[in-house]
Amino acid sequence: MNNNLILIDGGMGQELIHRSKKKPDGLWSARVMLDEYDLVVDLHKDFINAGAEAITLNSYSVTPQRLKRFNLENMFKELQKTAINAALDAINLASNEKSIKIIGCLPPLVMSYKASIGIDIKEAKDTYKRIVALQEPSVDIFCCETICSIEEAKISTEEALKTDKKVWLSFCVKEEDGTLLRSGERLEDALKEFDNTKINSFLVNCAPPEAIQSSIKIMKNFSKPFGALPNAFETVNNLDIHNDVSILKKRSDLNINKFVGQILSYIKNNASIVGGCCEVGPHYIEALRNKIFNN
Repeated sequence: MNNNLILIDGGMGQELIHRSKKKPDGLWSARVMLDEYDLVVDLHKDFINAGAEAITLNSYSVTPQRLKRFNLENMFKELQKTAINAALDAINLASNEKSIKIIGCLPPLVMSYKASIGIDIKEAKDTYKRIVALQEPSVDIFCCETICSIEEAKISTEEALKTDKKVWLSFCVKEEDGTLLRSGERLEDALKEFDNTKINSFLVNCAPPEAIQSSIKIMKNFSKPFGALPNAFETVNNLDIHNDVSILKKRSDLNINKFVGQILSYIKNNASIVGGCCEVGPHYIEALRNKIFNN
């Protein structure tokens, strides 16, 4: 087993929806931080106690562009700080004795799973600059996640690479073909674009574990550490600006054992960063931890 293996957490948004009494909307997990802060702390804590060595800030939907749709743009700074505090509180409360890393979240700014960034490039760069400035004092790593195009990758990584933090670049591939980004660009071309940069690690996230098998075969040909964070959705292809995550359904055929089996196959192919994305809760991470470290 790879001694450099890092086990991180699973998905926050869907798990918070399952735990919350609130009806989900387009703000995903940001709404919960306003109304049910303790749920966020408890979920982070559950991931840590399950074996996660790093947790990701619950700030995926905390962008000015998303908040504006709900007239909450003025809450941007406060919600970013709330996400940081929730992670710090969870680490302090968790029973795990390991030193837990915090991963800063640099998500798609307008909408997930889309080829276009959806806004002016200058506005996008300015937004990432604001997010990085708020998160940098408290995080160990920046993860540019669910990145669907080479252009989005360039924009989202620019400010993070100016810091002294590690930067992970995590692409989102097509459900039908893990060799292609959701933009249609080749994953191999995207990785080549960043292979000689200060990006620390490549990942693929929020795609079916079967599609990611193809991504792993490509990532292993590059020199940087790599990994994968699969989701357990049936499909995300129907999600758009007019609906919300309530339309997304969890797969019934991907039980914990199958999930763990997929991740173990990534590790056999030298993946060194593993965990989960949407619909992957603490029990999945715990089972993965037990399989990895108790064998």
